[in-house]
Amino acid sequence: MSWTRRQLFSRLFRWLFKATGLAVVLGTVHALSRRRELDYPVLLGEKVSNPKSLIRPPGALEEAAFLSACIRCYRCQDACTVGAIQFFTERNGLHYHTPYIKPAAKACTLCMDCTQVCPTAALIPTPRKEKALVRMASVELFEDRCLSHKAKAIRAQQALLMELGRQPTEVVATTERRGVCGECYMFCPLRERAITLEPGSFLAPTVHEARCAGCGMCEEICRVMVRGEPAIRVVPTRVMA
Repeated sequence: MSWTRRQLFSRLFRWLFKATGLAVVLGTVHALSRRRELDYPVLLGEKVSNPKSLIRPPGALEEAAFLSACIRCYRCQDACTVGAIQFFTERNGLHYHTPYIKPAAKACTLCMDCTQVCPTAALIPTPRKEKALVRMASVELFEDRCLSHKAKAIRAQQALLMELGRQPTEVVATTERRGVCGECYMFCPLRERAITLEPGSFLAPTVHEARCAGCGMCEEICRVMVRGEPAIRVVPTRVMA
């Protein structure tokens, strides 16, 4: 079969047009996949070894029941607009493709949206007004690292020196800022319940562990305010299956 020059060019242009369209489609798919990977990164190196090292999203069932109910659909992650929910991989055995939260990377805001989209109630549906009932983890405060508690201690030392008739010493913060903070209280979704501030001008926080949801908002902001180790940290309490 012989083709005319016009037919040859016509077929060539049609082939180029189809190839270009396919390249555009593949490029778009790759870009969308890359965007999802950036928005919801999977921590491939995450290890599960400590029997109390895991924090599940709010409303999670007891661990054995959660693993049975979770169908690895990723809907909870899609509903998490702040990107706090991450997923384990096949390297983690029974926990593969199940959600967890690592407050040191991104804290949960207790919006409770993930509990509303879980199709199997592995995350018990919980309205936002009942977020005070959530218990994801606990929290502990290290007063020797807390800016507000440090400021209070320094002021007490200066007052004692004055009472003894000695001149107050000059305090120079060479490695970190000292002074009132109170950011953990301001960012806490359960402030006045999980965290309260001592009376006075130092904004020194008091943590009430029994009322804490373990969302990690306090740790996240403390890592911004304090250089080095944060003064307040979330402590996982979930016993893994």
